[in-house]
Order: sequence, then structure tokens, then C-alpha cells
Amino acid sequence: MKKRYKIILIIFLIFIVSFFIENKVFAVDENKVIQNGIYEIEINESSKKVLDISGASKEIGANVQIWDKCNGKQQRFEFTYLNNGYYLIKNVRSGYVLDVTGALKKSGTNVQQWESNSTDAQKWKILKNEDGTYSIISKCNGLFLSVSTLDVVNGSNVEVYSKSDKKIQSFKFNKIKDITGTKTIDDGIYKISSALDSTKVIDISGASKLAGANVQVWKDKSISSQEFYISYDGKGFYTIKNVNSKKVLDVTDARTERGTNVWQWESNSTDAQKWVIQKTDDGYYRIISKVAGIYLEVAGSKIEDGSNIQINFESKKDNQKFSFSEVQIGTRTVKDGTYEITTGVASNMLVDVSSGSSLDGTNVQIWADANENQQKFIITYIGSGNYKIICKRTKKALTVAKTGTAYFSSVYQSTYTGDANQLWIIKKANDGKYYIISKYNYRYLDVAGANTANGTDIRVHQPNYTNAQTFLLEQKKYGIDVSHWQGIIDFKTLKNNDRLDFIIIRAGQATTIKDSKFETNYENSKKYNIPVGAYLYATAKSVEEAKQEANYFLSLIKGKQFELPIYYDVEAQEELDKSTITEMCIAFYNIIKSAGYRPGIYASKYYLLYKINVNDLPKDLSIWVASYGKNDGAMPKDTYRYNGNYDIWQYTSTGRIEGINGDVDFDVSFNGKT
Repeated sequence: MKKRYKIILIIFLIFIVSFFIENKVFAVDENKVIQNGIYEIEINESSKKVLDISGASKEIGANVQIWDKCNGKQQRFEFTYLNNGYYLIKNVRSGYVLDVTGALKKSGTNVQQWESNSTDAQKWKILKNEDGTYSIISKCNGLFLSVSTLDVVNGSNVEVYSKSDKKIQSFKFNKIKDITGTKTIDDGIYKISSALDSTKVIDISGASKLAGANVQVWKDKSISSQEFYISYDGKGFYTIKNVNSKKVLDVTDARTERGTNVWQWESNSTDAQKWVIQKTDDGYYRIISKVAGIYLEVAGSKIEDGSNIQINFESKKDNQKFSFSEVQIGTRTVKDGTYEITTGVASNMLVDVSSGSSLDGTNVQIWADANENQQKFIITYIGSGNYKIICKRTKKALTVAKTGTAYFSSVYQSTYTGDANQLWIIKKANDGKYYIISKYNYRYLDVAGANTANGTDIRVHQPNYTNAQTFLLEQKKYGIDVSHWQGIIDFKTLKNNDRLDFIIIRAGQATTIKDSKFETNYENSKKYNIPVGAYLYATAKSVEEAKQEANYFLSLIKGKQFELPIYYDVEAQEELDKSTITEMCIAFYNIIKSAGYRPGIYASKYYLLYKINVNDLPKDLSIWVASYGKNDGAMPKDTYRYNGNYDIWQYTSTGRIEGINGDVDFDVSFNGKT
């Protein structure tokens, strides 16, 4: 029974297959003899002549003729099979199609270009000949595309004519291949030297920054108009941007003819600005235009200052060969150390690893200064102008994504490997700030949209030199100052807090009051190796009283060692004049320094601006300034900072830290000033 079902099934399948074959369902369309694509139509009579639109015209009715090959778009035709035995033949430059004038049926009728209208005058059958050439036959009259004269010269007319055995009716189709390349050099800044003379490099004429400025060769002067940022798009093509002008190498008007000039132009991501960089067997490189498929060259192999750069057919000569020498743009600009990286768009916003996560791929963002180790980065110079930047908390490196748009790529953290996308150039900007530039693609670290909100992405972007791309690198140390008001302090917990770098303790007040917690706070600071300083709250109203307070202070600290200065707290002298307070500070300084300690003063921003002649103070007097802003426990914006010279900023009195119950003053010092 089962065997009979199998036989029936086989017979049924044979019937189905026979039906489809008989009805040509599986048949190949024999009229489709070439694949759709863009072709150059070469005259069999002369391999140097091709179909051409007269004058490279874009006008309706322009004549079709024969002309020497020039690689122009007016000599390129797009063939589209219409699935009915015929093709549409469209000129690439004009966008118009080959058309039998007036759809006439007599031999000698002219052929022109015209708007596509789906008439038979614009439909062509392609017939393959025995010699491998092709005939092109009009549907409207059955006549053959033909050169009008046997003597094929530039300008010879193209018409339709009755069939003959002459070569003027046979053609060869040279398919224009889509050019594409691979990554042959790393992104970077390069000088491009000619193989004709290594001392001659590609140069922007007159170091011009104008669009349309000419590209030439000139003696290597190691100047920015001879340096080019070369970036790979991941799809086979490079962009070549001049460092000086910020404009890119561009084929003039996107023309494809041999001898077309190359200039610089605003970046627009067109094919005229895309280049294949192809390595040669002898170690040089050839630079090939995507728009033209032909080669960058020194015109006429004339290698002298001012020789023009153009495109031309492949010649394999040295004038089409170049070498790339990478330009080192980085130098050692900052010393190795741990830094907070503050954005130029908001002085209280820092580069931050999201949530302090240690996972590879964690996003990098900006966040308000919270004195957290995910906001601190170990910056180390590794040579050749490059730095690595490692998050202190996660031990992971700032890394640039190898994907992205033409303008920007994301930044995240990952395990350090030393790859180019983890290397950075740190370049001085203005106002003490820096640009941080990726070695991988030479884009600049950037705050997305110049936004100041917590969580705004950090990325790398094409340079625009705005505040979103400037950063302040600060080696901050964070501390607290304490007195009996903080009660019993858990120093063991404090010591284990990686947010604490130093402590300043109150020794006493005036000439008779010793802080009840001074000895305990000092002994525990030493026990747990917390760098310590001390201060005395001043109530003096004269220079003589200030001297007495200084001597009393010395009696309190006698025999003790301090890593930070000894401060005189002047904040209760409001009724005194500026000169008196200044002299009091100087008197304190002289006594403390003579005893072998480093003296300092503590004062509010207001006092330093209006109650003390700061310029009269000794240059080595340490200044500890109080300025709170909102006084909400967080680091305020720079507008609340004191603009003069100082060593420590007390920025809030409402800080909270494990080991102390209640509020405590928070302090910060900058760039090793404690």
C-alpha cells in the first residue's frame, strides 16, 4: 500500500515539473544578454572611441556622438532591462535616455538624449554577435545603432541604420565597476610625499583656508597646510582633511574626466571626497577617487614647487605613487598623576564612569562633582605624544568606539590593551584648559550638545574648539576640618574612606581656649596616617593681640608634626580696617614661620576681597578660603570660587561623611597645593 502511494507521488511530481518546463516557468530570458549596470560603450572600429553626449550637455535633445575616451560621465550609460526583451539606456551625467528622434523609421534617423517617456523610441534590444561584440537595435523601427561614417573621428554622429556587416554597428560594453578599498593605513595625521621626490609633499596653495583653494606639491616645510588628517569610514574609503583649513580633498565638481583638478572643499560626504588608499608592491600607495575610479597624480610628472595635483587614468608611474609619514601632534603636556577632568561647559561637572560600574563597555558621562573615585582618572604618559587615562575606581581605560557616524563616536571604559582607541593626546587650549584627542581617529573628547545635565554623554567629535571640547585637569585632594563640634570621630572609618585625603583640626581659640578634642583628633590622625593641619580661631583686635595668639598657638602644637600648614582663622574682625587685619596676618606669619612651621590664614572670600590687602601678604603664606554658594554639601560652580591665589577651598559646611555624625566642613585643594 505504501509503495503504491510513493509511485503516485512520483508521477505527480513528474507531471508538475513537466508543466512548468512546457510553460517556460523555469526558462531563462534569452533577450537579457548583459546585466544591469553602468557601461562605457566602445566602438568596435576604434578601441579609443566611445559613445558620448555632445558637449557633456544636460539638455534635452543633445546629440549623441563618438569621442575619445575621457572617463567622463557623459560617456557612461546605465543599462536597465525592462523584462520584455528590451533595455533602457540612460546617460549618467544628464539622466536622459537614448532616443530615436521623432520615432522615425527610416535609415539615417538621428539619435539624441531625451526625457524617459516609455515609448518604443527609447527601447533597445541587445544582440550578441559571434565575435563577442554587441548590436543595439531600436524597437521602434528595427534599425541598428550605427556611426554615421566609416571614418570614425571625434564628433562622428550616431544614428540608426539598416543592418550591415560594418564594425560601425558593433560595440563593446566596458562595465564600470564600483570602486572600493580596504583599510591600509591607520587613522592619523600624515604628510603625503610624492614618489618622484620625497622632499615634495601635497600642499594647499598659499596655506589658504578657502573652499576651492588648489592642491599642489611643495617643498616639505612641516607646516599644517601640508598635514592631513586621514580617516577611514569602515566601508572602503578614506577622507583626507587638511589640518590647517579643516577642508577636505575634493574632485572638482565631482567630474570624472582625466586631468580633472583636485582642490579643497567643505566636507559634504559626497563620492568626490572619498578615496581608496591602495598599497603598491614597492611600498608606496596609490590614491583613487571613488567618484572617478581614477588616480591622484602629480600632473605631467613635473615635480617642482607648485606642480598641480589632478586625477588621471592608471599609469603605474611614480607620479601616481605617494608615501604617508605620520605626524606626531602630541607632546608631554601634563605630569603623571590622578586628575579630575572638569568640562569647560560647567565648572562643577566632571567626566564620570556611569554608576561607578567596573564592567567593560560602561558608558562615560558627565556628573556633578561628588568626590567619587569614578570621577578620578590616572593619567600616564606612555611616550610618542600619547597618554592612557584609567579610571581610579574601576581600573578601566577610557576607550573610543571603533564605530560611529561621520562626525562622532561614543566613549566607554574597557580593560586596557594599549590599542590606539585607548590612547589620547592632551593638547593645551586656552585659560589653562586642554583638548583631549583620540589617537584612534583624532576626534576631540566632547560633551554631547554642550549639555550640562547629569548623565550627558561624553563622546569624541570632529574638532569645533568650543567649551564642550575643553577640559580642566585638576589634581584635587579632598579634606575636612573638625573641632569639638563634631564630637567623637570614628577615625578608623574615616581612614577607610577613599574620599578623604587630609584633615585640619581646631587647636583652640584666642589665647586661653584649647579645643577639647584637639589632642584626641591629632593623635588619631597620626595613628591612621591621615595628613593633618591645624588652625586657631582668632579674636584679636590688634597686631599685638595677634602676636599673643600666635605664641599661644605655638604652645598648643609644640612637639607635634603637621603635613599641612598652620592656619590663623580671621573671621571675627569685621569692625577692623583692612590695613590692621593685613598687619595681623603678617605678624602671625612671622612668628609661626620662625618656629619652623608653614603658616597660613583662613578667611572668607569676602574678607580676601574687601578686608585684607592680599597683595601685601608674604608670597609663601598659604591661603585657605571659605565660599559656599548654595551650601548644600556639593561642590558649587566656579562662580563661587575665589579668583585669587589660594591653596584650599572650603566649599560647604554641610558635608556628610562616614565616621562623623552630623555636618562637617568639606575642603578641596588643587594641583598639589596641600
